[in-house]
Amino acid sequence: MLETTWLSVLNDGSERPVSRVAALSQAAQTALRRGEVSECLAVLAQQRTAAADDPVALVWSLTASSVCRCVFGQLGQARADLAEARRACHYAAPLLAEPFWQFTEIVCSWLGGNWTAAQASAASLDNNQVSAFPAALAGTVIALRVELLRGLGLPGESRRLAGRLAATGPAEMSAWAQAGLDTNDGRPADAMRRLADVCDIGTRSVYRTALPLVLYRLAETAFSCGDQDVTCYAATALAGLDQAAPLNEILSGLARTYATRNPEPARRALQQAEAAGAATLAAEALTARGQIGDDPATTLAAAHAAWERIGAPARARAVAAAMRAAGFSAPVTTLTGAPHVRTRGPVALTARERTVALLVHEGRTNQQIARALDISVKTVEAYLTRLYRKTTCSSRVELAVAVTERRLQLGESDD
Repeated sequence: MLETTWLSVLNDGSERPVSRVAALSQAAQTALRRGEVSECLAVLAQQRTAAADDPVALVWSLTASSVCRCVFGQLGQARADLAEARRACHYAAPLLAEPFWQFTEIVCSWLGGNWTAAQASAASLDNNQVSAFPAALAGTVIALRVELLRGLGLPGESRRLAGRLAATGPAEMSAWAQAGLDTNDGRPADAMRRLADVCDIGTRSVYRTALPLVLYRLAETAFSCGDQDVTCYAATALAGLDQAAPLNEILSGLARTYATRNPEPARRALQQAEAAGAATLAAEALTARGQIGDDPATTLAAAHAAWERIGAPARARAVAAAMRAAGFSAPVTTLTGAPHVRTRGPVALTARERTVALLVHEGRTNQQIARALDISVKTVEAYLTRLYRKTTCSSRVELAVAVTERRLQLGESDD
């Protein structure tokens, strides 16, 4: 979040709306840190109203909103806010805004399913930090880099970077990333102890924004070890978090599936992830369904394909191993840890197809797209069918990823 003092520098002592935006930014930051999603979203709405048409206030209001919303998993709105902030600045980021814009892009790429881009952006931000970047977000970037490198199949680089985690905060993000490496090293008990330690709050200050990731990893790891008590504990704790954040709601559903072996919560989570354009969470949902025995031959194969599309070969190989362990024929993971290079140019689209693709990328439903374009839902479905045929995508998540990766021609062309 943006600190009040930074915004005050831009205010020059005047009574412009930026003063009110600055105060609300501090309130949003506090709510974010406490994991109070509904409160944070309410403050962001007030902040946008307070900004009115003041250029400086508007940019910082949109920047704060994009950061919070990407963390909550509201990827479509986070991208839309970031795009509006860029337009307001003629695409030239102000010095203080630039790291926050990069942070939004990193989280959207990670959850949206473009891990190579997320890692490249995270490395750039981590290596070129400005002093104004808050420690909690800087530490989060390092933890995300560790997780991304692990999934990209670069364990050596991931472990070397992990050495910096102990000296950074927040403790919850550090534990989450370290626990992933513990699991990779065949030490799930160490991973669970590490995660349980940061859930034991005591008197320490807690970065509750990270708790959904911590608790989901705890549930997933405990399930893999057959520890039903810990799995149920993590699922119950996740359900107690503010479900106004799509990330919290989706991870809560997946943890509940692990705890109960009921596939329905994971099926709903998959639908929510696809609607939000969160390809990474969709892949997690398919993996969870396969692991609890929900049509495993189909769901695990789909999970393997999803992790490959995301560019996470290590995750794809883990799913392939689970398929073989279950007695199924497993596909060969074709990606390596090297960045994927596309050999073909962007797919050309008509103006209306571009609009529909962008609205899908923002997480809009068919009904919302129909209302926005003043067309019928059947017409939207027809456009999606054409888009799937042209792009070889087979779902909304794949289409959103294709937009993120710029595999579609989103410039001007004739209908």
